[in-house]
Amino acid sequence: MRTWVLEGSNRMVLGAVQWIALGAGCLNVALGVYALATNRLPRVPFLHRGFLPRRYGWGQLMMSLFVFVVALEPAMMEWPYELLIAVLMFGFGACLAGMWTMCSGKRARQTP
Repeated sequence: MRTWVLEGSNRMVLGAVQWIALGAGCLNVALGVYALATNRLPRVPFLHRGFLPRRYGWGQLMMSLFVFVVALEPAMMEWPYELLIAVLMFGFGACLAGMWTMCSGKRARQTP
């Protein structure tokens, strides 16, 4: 059976993508912790102001779990297959739960 091995520049690209994904996961954690600690939404230009801060914070923390699981997945390749699939499914479920938590915490628009 032939195995797929990363060589040379392909390994460097994968390493760079992993570090970028880990950075994005850390940004999600920072935004979530800020929202939970201050009970206010962070002041970033791309964030819509219609979310409840607590639900936004928990949603960001749960979605960052999926980013960390996917980014660290190559390091888990020596784990048993069943455990690897269980961890990936747990991360995917946490991402879905985070999206649901954020969307359910969206404030209704007030009509004048």
